[in-house]
Amino acid sequence: MNSIQLREKRAALVNELNTIVASAQAEGRSMNAEENQKFDNIETDVRGIKSEIERIERAEELKREFAAKKEERAEVAERQAVTKGEAFSKYLRRGMGGLNAEERQAMMEVRGTDPQLTTPDADGGFLIPEDFSNALAVATKFTGEIERIAQVLNTNSGATLPYPKVNDTSVVAAILSEGSAETVSDMTFAALNLGAYTYSSKVVKVSYQLMQDSAFNLDSFLVDTLGQRIARGTNAHFTTGTGSSQPTGVITAASSALTAASATAITAQEILELIHSVDKSYRNSPKFALMANDNTMAAIRKLGVGSSNDFPVFIPSMAAGEPDRIFGVPAYVNNDVADIATAAKPIVVGDFDKYVVRNAGGVQMLRLNERYADSLLVGFIAYSRKDAGSIDDAAFRYITMA
Repeated sequence: MNSIQLREKRAALVNELNTIVASAQAEGRSMNAEENQKFDNIETDVRGIKSEIERIERAEELKREFAAKKEERAEVAERQAVTKGEAFSKYLRRGMGGLNAEERQAMMEVRGTDPQLTTPDADGGFLIPEDFSNALAVATKFTGEIERIAQVLNTNSGATLPYPKVNDTSVVAAILSEGSAETVSDMTFAALNLGAYTYSSKVVKVSYQLMQDSAFNLDSFLVDTLGQRIARGTNAHFTTGTGSSQPTGVITAASSALTAASATAITAQEILELIHSVDKSYRNSPKFALMANDNTMAAIRKLGVGSSNDFPVFIPSMAAGEPDRIFGVPAYVNNDVADIATAAKPIVVGDFDKYVVRNAGGVQMLRLNERYADSLLVGFIAYSRKDAGSIDDAAFRYITMA
């Protein structure tokens, strides 16, 4: 079953969930135990299908990425005997000792020169070639929800980067009468100083036997494993990071729009109030979105909006790559957002174009040749240097539980 068929199946299940809620509302009552049990069982299926859709789409995206790069390498191969990508792939399996002179030269061209970013090639440290790095970036996008929709800056070095912060939403244009002077309304600027924190994937160990097996796609395995590890670590900080020795998270930069009436439940009206607490200039942005974890999303899907209005709170996506929507706002599952609980902040909304993620330099990888040799294993570890923060805190709001 492909992703389109799975989306159609998921939409049908979501409609069934809406029917259960609507039936109870039509009778002016809460759902009974049998309806709640049926709802929860269907909800579990909906979650499973969504996870399967994401896996299929991720595999398709990686397949397209590698296919495109393979075509490109084939064209270059007619003019050049050895490509950096091919040399790097061979280096992953055999180390520097398994490369010929041309391949070693290609690897020397790949190696970084910034002492803050690299280690000597004798220790196995090289910057990842563009084709491998692009595929790695694709893998991280499926895990790091914040970076997936935020404004991303790529810089060559990790030097401190001041980025201007300004909230100009209260200033409007005015008609200027002929011959009269205009009142000066200067912007007030501050600066977000973006640094470069080093994130490590931790060591991934691969056996000699697997690396010698040509059927084992080592490149794809490392892309998926290392990319997702880095993304999980960075996404946690991009969500709730304190800003002290780590990036400042979206929720840390945001402010509370309202306090929910309950410590254990959220109403549809409270979600609407949260959305409209953000200035309309931000709500009109293509990157205006809502984030909550999977448990909170499940609770939102159970909500109705009153007997006089049958417009659903939750609208499932029907197109590949498109997010689900809550009251028309793109909604992303971010499991680093807190659960619904006393004093927690389980939903955040905002214009994610006002949240900047800075990537400093390329991705560095180390091949640990000797460390696990007694177990017939080779270790791989990747590093990425990142920082992030809000350039306009007014663009983000969250709900606080009672």
